[in-house]
Amino acid sequence: MRALSSSGARPNGIAFPNVQVDGAVYTALSNNGGSRGATNYSTAGATLTKISGRHSTRYGVEYRLQRETAFNYGFAAPQLLFAGTFTRGPLDNAPAAPIGQGMASMMFGIPSGGTINNNASSAQENSYWGLFVQDDWRVTSKLTINIGLRYEYEKPTSERYNRSIRGFDFATANPASPAQLRTTGGLLFAGVGSQPSQLWDADKNNFAPRVGLAYSLNGKTVIRTGYGVFFDVLGVDKVDVNQGGFNQPTNLIPSLNNGQTYVGTLSNPFPNGIDAAPGASAGLATFVGRAVSFFNSKPLNPYNQRWSFSVQRQFPFGVVLDAAYVANRAAKLAVNRELNPIPRQFLSTSATRDQPVIDALSRQVPNPFFGNAAFAGTGLANQTLAASQLLRPYPQFTSILSTFPAGYSYYHSLQVNAEKRMSKGLSFQASWTYGKFMEAISYRNDTDSVLEKVISDLDFTHRFVLSSIYELPFGKGRTWFNKMPFAAEAILGGWQLQGWFEGQTGDVLGFGNAIFNGDLRNIELPVSQRRAERWFNTDAGFNRNSAQVLANNIQTLSTRFNGVRADGINNFDISLFKNLKIKERYNAQFRLQNFNALNHVQFGGPNTTPINAAFGSITGEKGHGQRQITLGVKLLF
Repeated sequence: MRALSSSGARPNGIAFPNVQVDGAVYTALSNNGGSRGATNYSTAGATLTKISGRHSTRYGVEYRLQRETAFNYGFAAPQLLFAGTFTRGPLDNAPAAPIGQGMASMMFGIPSGGTINNNASSAQENSYWGLFVQDDWRVTSKLTINIGLRYEYEKPTSERYNRSIRGFDFATANPASPAQLRTTGGLLFAGVGSQPSQLWDADKNNFAPRVGLAYSLNGKTVIRTGYGVFFDVLGVDKVDVNQGGFNQPTNLIPSLNNGQTYVGTLSNPFPNGIDAAPGASAGLATFVGRAVSFFNSKPLNPYNQRWSFSVQRQFPFGVVLDAAYVANRAAKLAVNRELNPIPRQFLSTSATRDQPVIDALSRQVPNPFFGNAAFAGTGLANQTLAASQLLRPYPQFTSILSTFPAGYSYYHSLQVNAEKRMSKGLSFQASWTYGKFMEAISYRNDTDSVLEKVISDLDFTHRFVLSSIYELPFGKGRTWFNKMPFAAEAILGGWQLQGWFEGQTGDVLGFGNAIFNGDLRNIELPVSQRRAERWFNTDAGFNRNSAQVLANNIQTLSTRFNGVRADGINNFDISLFKNLKIKERYNAQFRLQNFNALNHVQFGGPNTTPINAAFGSITGEKGHGQRQITLGVKLLF
């Protein structure tokens, strides 16, 4: 690799090249160069409590200063990708085979792509203020009301040396535009020109009221209800600076003429050397020919509204039962938005593969950016490019991403908990949750104007957990034989049995941009018919012909389906402990722990790609895996 030896790339983080063949089909060789970083979080706070009659009022202030330094080396040694780009056929836009074409590409020494990074370090910080007042009012001996208000202000993140993209100029002509194609739009940088050093504008309207009520119906029954607003932060522990221009990738460009000749090969992947990082000096021409992203100038802090109503009742034998309705609604959630899509009018709305549209959009046309030095080493450096690229609103970029505070989600649940405190050697705790979690945090299509409301991938309809401890009634301090001699105590006394059961509904599934002609209700199979080889009904109406797969179309199939799920959790653990008091200060504990005691297989998710030969089958596990038994001895003194 001659380009590597002559470049100015940093030697830190050098590793064996990351080699990937056919995506996830084969295990990748090596990884990237890793990263290093340090954090310095300082906090200060004060609370004042005033008690006056039946009121207990608290006033508080909190301040946080968060600083982080980091160096993400990225692919300091190159990443080499081998796929079917130049080995598929008979046409260059034919679907790739499930396996084999990437290996053929590697055998020929022709990568399909790759990159090497020349990255900069970062030093970012932000601060946070929180003010609150809360009054706990004991109205009567049975009724207590809590009322409070919190205000939060988060200072936007900044990078010490302004090494970050801030925004995007959509209107100004791009200086890298070729004469035959005038384009507008380009990246803006923190602290450059009229741009502030802070990466976005602060949200100053974060008022969070809270109210709660507890009423003792009688000596054994308590009713509780409450409502509150809780804001999230946007700072350095959530979002890193965007160092495009300061972090400079050099892409591996195998061919400039769609495979007729090759310029980047396995023996010399970067024939023109490794690009130096220009920082902000290129202005609007930064990263032309690439995918870019920028910060929304007014992101807004996301918040959650939470409310609950519960009834707690004490029963005989030390049993306490709690039944609650718990809900949450989140708003202003950050949503990724593609701002440079292929316009909707050029995409197919057919329910079947629309080959004329695919051919028209993938047709190779003369590239107006060819020969332009600003595009060298990018995906737009070829002699030709797909016609679809020139239809984009900003054709000098392959993608433009930003986030907008438009998302929301909501969750409703019934939560039942039962607990028995330790008495007569027995205690247990059981909890059951029945809930539903919906979200709208993404667009099904880049050109959609409305978010897709769909079941969340964090939705689990049922969750049940039972844990228990039972002390066998033999030996010192127990019901029977509590005055045994030491030898008998060592054998019969001090035994403790613990058990844990966890059951949970499986993950929801989706099938991507698939063709389905059938009844969605027929996809799910009864539990008795599910097998690892056929987890759901693959014959319910899926089109599995790879030659008819959809592309360049408006997707209509939902992203996820509530009624089709992967395997859930069904796990039982059991442990046996033996406690032995040797002397006054010394105790020994012998442990026999059995994880997944019933050796119940926890299946991973099934394959959900209809054109894959493994469609509907499961090839992996999750959870504890096979039964595990451990023995141990602990000495306490």
